Amino acid sequence: MTTSLPEVPICEPHIFNDIQTDARLFGGMPIAIFGIITNSINIVVFLDQEMRCSLVNHFLLVLSVSDLLLLLCNFFMLIFPVIASMSNSVTLHDSFPLILWYAYPIGLSTQTCGVYLTVLVSVHRYLGVCHPFRAKRWVSGRPVKTAIIGSIIFSILINIHTWLELDITKCLSKDFGQTVRSITLTPLKSDETYNIVTKCILYTLVMFVIPFITLISVNSRIIVALKQSTRMRNRMPSSAKNTQSRMIKNFRLLKNAKYSELFGKFGRLTLNPLKAPGLSRGGSVRDRSVTMMLLAIVGIFLCCNCLAFCNNIYEIVRDASSHNANNVNQTEAADQNQDVFDFSVELSNILISLNSSSSAFVYLIFSSKYRSIVKHWLGLEVRKKINGVAITTAIVAQRALELSFLPDEIRYSF
Repeated sequence: MTTSLPEVPICEPHIFNDIQTDARLFGGMPIAIFGIITNSINIVVFLDQEMRCSLVNHFLLVLSVSDLLLLLCNFFMLIFPVIASMSNSVTLHDSFPLILWYAYPIGLSTQTCGVYLTVLVSVHRYLGVCHPFRAKRWVSGRPVKTAIIGSIIFSILINIHTWLELDITKCLSKDFGQTVRSITLTPLKSDETYNIVTKCILYTLVMFVIPFITLISVNSRIIVALKQSTRMRNRMPSSAKNTQSRMIKNFRLLKNAKYSELFGKFGRLTLNPLKAPGLSRGGSVRDRSVTMMLLAIVGIFLCCNCLAFCNNIYEIVRDASSHNANNVNQTEAADQNQDVFDFSVELSNILISLNSSSSAFVYLIFSSKYRSIVKHWLGLEVRKKINGVAITTAIVAQRALELSFLPDEIRYSF
Protein backbone atom coordinates (compact mmCIF):
# COMPACT_ATOMS: atom_id res chain seq x y z
CA MET A 1 0.00 0.00 0.00
CA THR A 2 1.46 3.35 -1.05
CA THR A 3 0.85 6.64 0.70
CA SER A 4 0.43 9.71 -1.44
CA LEU A 5 2.28 12.86 -0.44
CA PRO A 6 0.18 16.00 0.01
CA GLU A 7 0.09 18.11 -3.10
CA VAL A 8 1.95 21.41 -2.97
CA PRO A 9 -0.33 24.31 -3.97
CA ILE A 10 0.48 26.52 -6.92
CA CYS A 11 2.03 29.86 -5.97
CA GLU A 12 -0.19 32.89 -6.43
CA PRO A 13 1.40 35.58 -8.59
CA HIS A 14 2.85 38.57 -6.75
CA ILE A 15 0.99 41.39 -8.43
CA PHE A 16 1.94 44.99 -7.71
CA ASN A 17 0.04 47.63 -9.66
CA ASP A 18 1.77 50.52 -11.41
CA ILE A 19 1.08 52.93 -8.54
CA GLN A 20 2.74 50.66 -5.98
CA THR A 21 5.69 49.83 -8.23
CA ASP A 22 6.47 53.42 -9.21
CA ALA A 23 5.95 54.83 -5.72
CA ARG A 24 8.18 52.26 -4.04
CA LEU A 25 10.98 52.14 -6.60
CA PHE A 26 11.20 55.82 -7.55
CA GLY A 27 9.90 57.42 -4.36
CA GLY A 28 10.46 55.17 -1.39
CA MET A 29 13.79 53.59 -2.34
CA PRO A 30 15.85 56.81 -2.82
CA ILE A 31 14.47 58.27 0.41
CA ALA A 32 15.16 55.03 2.31
CA ILE A 33 18.76 54.84 1.07
CA PHE A 34 19.35 58.51 1.86
CA GLY A 35 17.77 58.09 5.31
CA ILE A 36 19.92 55.08 6.12
CA ILE A 37 23.03 57.16 5.36
CA THR A 38 21.91 60.24 7.32
CA ASN A 39 20.77 58.28 10.36
CA SER A 40 24.07 56.41 10.40
CA ILE A 41 25.77 59.82 10.50
CA ASN A 42 23.41 60.93 13.28
CA ILE A 43 24.30 57.90 15.39
CA VAL A 44 28.04 58.50 15.06
CA VAL A 45 27.63 62.21 15.87
CA PHE A 46 25.47 61.64 18.94
CA LEU A 47 27.93 59.03 20.21
CA ASP A 48 30.58 61.75 20.31
CA GLN A 49 31.81 62.65 23.80
CA GLU A 50 30.77 66.29 23.44
CA MET A 51 27.23 65.38 22.36
CA ARG A 52 26.70 62.85 25.15
CA CYS A 53 26.89 65.62 27.77
CA SER A 54 23.30 66.68 26.99
CA LEU A 55 20.39 64.48 28.11
CA VAL A 56 18.34 65.56 25.10
CA ASN A 57 20.93 63.98 22.83
CA HIS A 58 20.36 60.62 24.55
CA PHE A 59 16.79 60.70 23.23
CA LEU A 60 17.97 61.81 19.80
CA LEU A 61 20.58 59.04 19.68
CA VAL A 62 18.02 56.30 20.33
CA LEU A 63 15.57 58.03 17.97
CA SER A 64 18.20 57.90 15.21
CA VAL A 65 18.73 54.18 15.85
CA SER A 66 14.96 53.66 15.71
CA ASP A 67 14.65 55.61 12.45
CA LEU A 68 17.53 53.62 10.94
CA LEU A 69 15.88 50.30 11.81
CA LEU A 70 12.51 51.56 10.54
CA LEU A 71 13.99 52.52 7.18
CA LEU A 72 15.74 49.16 6.87
CA CYS A 73 12.51 47.32 7.70
CA ASN A 74 10.51 49.48 5.28
CA PHE A 75 13.01 48.66 2.55
CA PHE A 76 12.71 44.90 3.06
CA MET A 77 8.97 45.05 3.75
CA LEU A 78 7.84 47.33 0.90
CA ILE A 79 10.60 47.76 -1.68
CA PHE A 80 12.42 44.43 -1.70
CA PRO A 81 9.26 42.37 -2.55
CA VAL A 82 8.73 44.55 -5.64
CA ILE A 83 12.33 44.05 -6.73
CA ALA A 84 12.08 40.29 -6.11
CA SER A 85 8.82 39.96 -8.07
CA MET A 86 10.37 41.74 -11.07
CA SER A 87 13.53 39.62 -11.09
CA ASN A 88 14.19 36.21 -12.62
CA SER A 89 16.14 35.00 -9.61
CA VAL A 90 14.66 32.05 -7.76
CA THR A 91 16.78 32.98 -4.75
CA LEU A 92 15.08 36.36 -4.41
CA HIS A 93 11.62 34.84 -4.86
CA ASP A 94 12.38 32.23 -2.22
CA SER A 95 14.04 34.58 0.31
CA PHE A 96 11.80 37.66 0.38
CA PRO A 97 8.87 35.94 2.23
CA LEU A 98 11.23 34.97 5.05
CA ILE A 99 12.72 38.47 5.18
CA LEU A 100 9.23 39.99 5.11
CA TRP A 101 8.15 37.75 8.01
CA TYR A 102 10.87 39.30 10.19
CA ALA A 103 10.70 42.86 8.82
CA TYR A 104 6.95 43.29 9.39
CA PRO A 105 6.81 43.00 13.22
CA ILE A 106 10.22 44.59 13.75
CA GLY A 107 9.23 47.53 11.55
CA LEU A 108 6.00 48.10 13.48
CA SER A 109 7.90 47.93 16.78
CA THR A 110 10.51 50.46 15.65
CA GLN A 111 7.78 52.75 14.32
CA THR A 112 6.01 52.66 17.69
CA CYS A 113 9.32 53.27 19.46
CA GLY A 114 10.07 56.28 17.26
CA VAL A 115 6.63 57.76 17.93
CA TYR A 116 6.97 57.53 21.70
CA LEU A 117 10.58 58.70 21.72
CA THR A 118 9.30 61.82 19.95
CA VAL A 119 6.65 62.18 22.65
CA LEU A 120 9.23 61.70 25.42
CA VAL A 121 11.67 64.25 24.02
CA SER A 122 8.79 66.76 23.76
CA VAL A 123 7.76 66.13 27.36
CA HIS A 124 11.41 66.45 28.40
CA ARG A 125 11.66 69.84 26.69
CA TYR A 126 8.30 70.91 28.13
CA LEU A 127 9.63 70.32 31.64
CA GLY A 128 12.81 72.21 30.83
CA VAL A 129 10.97 75.23 29.40
CA CYS A 130 7.83 75.44 31.53
CA HIS A 131 9.09 73.89 34.80
CA PRO A 132 12.87 74.48 34.76
CA PHE A 133 13.45 74.15 38.51
CA ARG A 134 11.53 70.91 38.84
CA ALA A 135 13.25 69.59 35.73
CA LYS A 136 16.67 70.08 37.34
CA ARG A 137 15.66 67.70 40.13
CA TRP A 138 13.51 65.24 38.18
CA VAL A 139 15.16 65.04 34.75
CA SER A 140 18.53 63.43 35.42
CA GLY A 141 20.45 60.59 33.81
CA ARG A 142 18.63 57.71 35.46
CA PRO A 143 15.04 58.86 34.71
CA VAL A 144 16.00 59.55 31.09
CA LYS A 145 17.51 56.08 30.66
CA THR A 146 14.48 54.53 32.36
CA ALA A 147 12.12 56.38 30.02
CA ILE A 148 14.08 55.28 26.93
CA ILE A 149 14.24 51.64 28.02
CA GLY A 150 10.56 51.76 28.96
CA SER A 151 9.57 53.04 25.52
CA ILE A 152 11.55 50.25 23.85
CA ILE A 153 9.96 47.55 26.03
CA PHE A 154 6.49 49.06 25.51
CA SER A 155 6.96 49.11 21.72
CA ILE A 156 7.98 45.45 21.66
CA LEU A 157 5.14 44.31 23.91
CA ILE A 158 2.42 46.31 22.14
CA ASN A 159 3.42 44.74 18.79
CA ILE A 160 4.22 41.21 19.95
CA HIS A 161 0.95 39.93 18.45
CA THR A 162 2.11 40.92 14.95
CA TRP A 163 4.51 37.96 14.95
CA LEU A 164 1.40 35.75 14.75
CA GLU A 165 -0.20 37.52 11.77
CA LEU A 166 1.95 36.12 8.94
CA ASP A 167 2.94 32.58 8.05
CA ILE A 168 5.40 31.04 5.61
CA THR A 169 4.32 28.11 3.45
CA LYS A 170 5.73 26.19 0.49
CA CYS A 171 4.20 26.45 -2.96
CA LEU A 172 5.04 25.38 -6.49
CA SER A 173 6.26 28.18 -8.74
CA LYS A 174 5.15 27.89 -12.36
CA ASP A 175 7.91 30.21 -13.51
CA PHE A 176 10.76 28.22 -11.94
CA GLY A 177 9.21 24.76 -11.78
CA GLN A 178 10.19 24.21 -8.14
CA THR A 179 8.89 24.87 -4.65
CA VAL A 180 9.57 28.27 -3.08
CA ARG A 181 8.49 30.04 0.06
CA SER A 182 5.28 32.05 0.10
CA ILE A 183 3.89 34.50 2.66
CA THR A 184 0.29 34.04 3.77
CA LEU A 185 -2.06 35.46 6.38
CA THR A 186 -2.70 33.37 9.46
CA PRO A 187 -6.25 32.55 10.62
CA LEU A 188 -5.71 35.04 13.45
CA LYS A 189 -5.05 37.89 11.00
CA SER A 190 -8.11 36.88 8.98
CA ASP A 191 -10.36 37.00 12.03
CA GLU A 192 -12.75 39.97 11.93
CA THR A 193 -12.86 40.51 15.69
CA TYR A 194 -9.07 40.49 15.93
CA ASN A 195 -8.78 43.12 13.20
CA ILE A 196 -11.34 45.36 14.89
CA VAL A 197 -9.51 45.20 18.21
CA THR A 198 -5.98 45.63 16.83
CA LYS A 199 -6.53 48.00 13.92
CA CYS A 200 -9.58 50.01 14.91
CA ILE A 201 -8.90 50.32 18.63
CA LEU A 202 -5.32 49.46 19.59
CA TYR A 203 -3.42 50.80 16.57
CA THR A 204 -5.48 53.98 16.23
CA LEU A 205 -5.32 54.73 19.95
CA VAL A 206 -1.65 53.91 20.53
CA MET A 207 -0.15 55.22 17.29
CA PHE A 208 -2.28 58.29 16.62
CA VAL A 209 -4.74 59.48 19.27
CA ILE A 210 -2.48 59.44 22.35
CA PRO A 211 0.72 60.70 20.63
CA PHE A 212 -1.02 63.40 18.59
CA ILE A 213 -2.96 64.82 21.55
CA THR A 214 0.14 64.75 23.77
CA LEU A 215 2.41 66.36 21.18
CA ILE A 216 -0.06 69.10 20.25
CA SER A 217 -0.81 69.91 23.90
CA VAL A 218 2.80 69.89 25.11
CA ASN A 219 4.25 71.81 22.18
CA SER A 220 1.47 74.41 22.31
CA ARG A 221 2.50 75.18 25.88
CA ILE A 222 6.15 75.34 24.83
CA ILE A 223 5.32 77.88 22.11
CA VAL A 224 3.34 80.00 24.59
CA ALA A 225 6.25 79.89 27.05
CA LEU A 226 8.68 80.95 24.30
CA LYS A 227 6.52 83.94 23.40
CA GLN A 228 6.32 84.98 27.04
CA SER A 229 10.09 84.70 27.50
CA THR A 230 10.63 86.78 24.36
CA ARG A 231 8.40 89.54 25.71
CA MET A 232 10.21 89.44 29.07
CA ARG A 233 13.60 89.64 27.37
CA ASN A 234 12.53 92.66 25.33
CA ARG A 235 11.47 94.48 28.49
CA MET A 236 14.77 93.90 30.29
CA PRO A 237 17.17 96.90 30.53
CA SER A 238 20.28 96.32 28.45
CA SER A 239 22.34 99.36 29.44
CA ALA A 240 26.07 98.66 29.54
CA LYS A 241 26.46 101.11 32.43
CA ASN A 242 23.98 99.26 34.61
CA THR A 243 25.62 95.96 33.76
CA GLN A 244 29.07 97.30 34.61
CA SER A 245 27.92 98.70 37.96
CA ARG A 246 26.31 95.41 38.90
CA MET A 247 29.48 93.52 38.01
CA ILE A 248 31.60 95.86 40.18
CA LYS A 249 29.18 95.46 43.07
CA ASN A 250 29.26 91.68 42.77
CA PHE A 251 33.06 91.66 42.62
CA ARG A 252 33.32 93.76 45.78
CA LEU A 253 30.88 91.44 47.52
CA LEU A 254 32.98 88.36 46.72
CA LYS A 255 36.40 89.98 47.05
CA ASN A 256 36.83 89.65 50.80
CA ALA A 257 34.58 86.60 51.28
CA LYS A 258 35.98 83.54 52.98
CA TYR A 259 35.74 80.15 51.31
CA SER A 260 33.21 78.98 53.90
CA GLU A 261 31.05 82.04 53.15
CA LEU A 262 31.30 81.72 49.38
CA PHE A 263 28.04 79.82 48.85
CA GLY A 264 26.14 82.28 51.02
CA LYS A 265 27.57 85.25 49.13
CA PHE A 266 26.44 83.75 45.83
CA GLY A 267 22.84 84.08 46.95
CA ARG A 268 23.22 87.83 47.44
CA LEU A 269 24.62 88.61 44.00
CA THR A 270 22.72 91.26 42.07
CA LEU A 271 23.44 89.62 38.74
CA ASN A 272 23.15 85.93 39.49
CA PRO A 273 22.60 83.55 36.58
CA LEU A 274 21.69 80.81 39.05
CA LYS A 275 18.72 82.85 40.25
CA ALA A 276 17.38 83.21 36.75
CA PRO A 277 18.95 80.62 34.50
CA GLY A 278 16.56 81.39 31.70
CA LEU A 279 17.80 84.99 31.51
CA SER A 280 21.45 84.16 30.90
CA ARG A 281 22.21 85.31 27.38
CA GLY A 282 24.34 82.39 26.25
CA GLY A 283 22.23 79.79 28.00
CA SER A 284 19.05 81.42 26.73
CA VAL A 285 20.22 81.29 23.11
CA ARG A 286 21.22 77.63 23.45
CA ASP A 287 17.96 76.70 25.16
CA ARG A 288 15.88 78.45 22.51
CA SER A 289 17.89 76.77 19.76
CA VAL A 290 17.33 73.33 21.29
CA THR A 291 13.64 74.09 21.80
CA MET A 292 13.20 75.28 18.21
CA MET A 293 15.02 72.18 16.96
CA LEU A 294 12.67 69.87 18.86
CA LEU A 295 9.63 71.87 17.73
CA ALA A 296 10.80 71.42 14.13
CA ILE A 297 11.20 67.66 14.65
CA VAL A 298 7.70 67.42 16.13
CA GLY A 299 6.23 69.58 13.36
CA ILE A 300 7.73 67.36 10.66
CA PHE A 301 6.51 64.27 12.53
CA LEU A 302 2.92 65.54 12.72
CA CYS A 303 2.86 66.62 9.06
CA CYS A 304 4.31 63.34 7.79
CA ASN A 305 2.01 61.14 9.90
CA CYS A 306 -1.27 62.98 9.34
CA LEU A 307 -1.94 61.22 6.03
CA ALA A 308 -1.33 57.80 7.60
CA PHE A 309 -3.84 58.70 10.31
CA CYS A 310 -6.42 59.74 7.69
CA ASN A 311 -5.81 56.52 5.73
CA ASN A 312 -6.32 54.48 8.87
CA ILE A 313 -9.64 56.22 9.62
CA TYR A 314 -10.79 55.81 6.01
CA GLU A 315 -9.90 52.11 6.03
CA ILE A 316 -11.86 51.56 9.24
CA VAL A 317 -14.93 53.32 7.80
CA ARG A 318 -14.59 51.47 4.48
CA ASP A 319 -14.36 48.07 6.14
CA ALA A 320 -17.36 48.86 8.32
CA SER A 321 -19.45 50.04 5.36
CA SER A 322 -18.46 47.06 3.20
CA HIS A 323 -20.36 44.73 5.52
CA ASN A 324 -23.49 46.78 4.87
CA ALA A 325 -23.02 47.01 1.09
CA ASN A 326 -25.74 44.91 -0.51
CA ASN A 327 -25.96 46.35 -4.00
CA VAL A 328 -23.69 46.38 -7.03
CA ASN A 329 -23.34 50.18 -7.23
CA GLN A 330 -21.61 50.39 -3.86
CA THR A 331 -19.19 47.65 -4.86
CA GLU A 332 -18.35 49.39 -8.15
CA ALA A 333 -17.81 52.69 -6.34
CA ALA A 334 -15.44 50.97 -3.92
CA ASP A 335 -13.44 49.52 -6.83
CA GLN A 336 -13.11 52.97 -8.41
CA ASN A 337 -11.82 54.46 -5.15
CA GLN A 338 -9.25 51.69 -4.66
CA ASP A 339 -6.69 53.31 -6.96
CA VAL A 340 -6.99 56.59 -5.07
CA PHE A 341 -6.60 54.79 -1.76
CA ASP A 342 -3.57 52.84 -3.03
CA PHE A 343 -1.91 56.09 -4.05
CA SER A 344 -2.70 57.63 -0.67
CA VAL A 345 -1.22 54.63 1.17
CA GLU A 346 1.97 54.70 -0.90
CA LEU A 347 2.28 58.45 -0.37
CA SER A 348 1.86 58.03 3.39
CA ASN A 349 4.61 55.38 3.38
CA ILE A 350 6.91 57.79 1.54
CA LEU A 351 6.11 60.55 4.06
CA ILE A 352 6.87 58.24 6.99
CA SER A 353 10.23 57.39 5.41
CA LEU A 354 10.82 61.10 4.77
CA ASN A 355 10.14 61.86 8.44
CA SER A 356 12.77 59.33 9.47
CA SER A 357 15.26 60.68 6.91
CA SER A 358 14.97 64.45 7.40
CA SER A 359 16.19 64.81 10.99
CA ALA A 360 19.79 65.45 9.89
CA PHE A 361 18.73 68.70 8.18
CA VAL A 362 17.05 69.87 11.40
CA TYR A 363 20.17 69.11 13.42
CA LEU A 364 22.39 70.93 10.91
CA ILE A 365 20.20 74.03 11.06
CA PHE A 366 19.71 74.31 14.82
CA SER A 367 22.64 72.50 16.49
CA SER A 368 26.01 74.28 16.40
CA LYS A 369 27.77 71.26 17.95
CA TYR A 370 26.34 68.96 15.26
CA ARG A 371 27.54 71.35 12.54
CA SER A 372 30.96 71.61 14.13
CA ILE A 373 31.45 67.83 14.22
CA VAL A 374 30.28 67.39 10.62
CA LYS A 375 32.53 70.25 9.44
CA HIS A 376 35.45 68.62 11.23
CA TRP A 377 34.79 65.36 9.36
CA LEU A 378 34.67 67.22 6.05
CA GLY A 379 37.91 69.03 6.82
CA LEU A 380 36.21 72.44 6.85
CA GLU A 381 36.92 73.21 10.49
CA VAL A 382 39.64 72.41 12.99
CA ARG A 383 38.01 71.04 16.08
CA LYS A 384 39.27 72.18 19.45
CA LYS A 385 40.25 69.48 21.88
CA ILE A 386 38.00 69.25 24.91
CA ASN A 387 39.18 68.76 28.47
CA GLY A 388 36.68 66.12 29.56
CA VAL A 389 37.69 66.28 33.22
CA ALA A 390 37.25 70.05 33.31
CA ILE A 391 33.84 69.85 31.63
CA THR A 392 32.63 67.15 33.99
CA THR A 393 33.86 69.11 37.03
CA ALA A 394 32.20 72.30 35.79
CA ILE A 395 28.88 70.54 35.14
CA VAL A 396 28.87 68.94 38.58
CA ALA A 397 29.79 72.23 40.27
CA GLN A 398 27.14 74.16 38.35
CA ARG A 399 24.46 71.60 39.17
CA ALA A 400 25.41 71.64 42.86
CA LEU A 401 25.17 75.43 42.97
CA GLU A 402 21.85 75.43 41.12
CA LEU A 403 20.33 72.85 43.44
CA SER A 404 21.45 74.83 46.48
CA PHE A 405 19.21 77.71 45.40
CA LEU A 406 16.20 75.70 44.23
CA PRO A 407 14.14 75.69 47.47
CA ASP A 408 14.07 79.53 47.64
CA GLU A 409 13.38 79.80 43.91
CA ILE A 410 10.50 77.38 44.05
CA ARG A 411 9.00 79.07 47.10
CA TYR A 412 9.09 82.54 45.53
CA SER A 413 8.06 81.38 42.06
CA PHE A 414 4.53 80.40 43.08
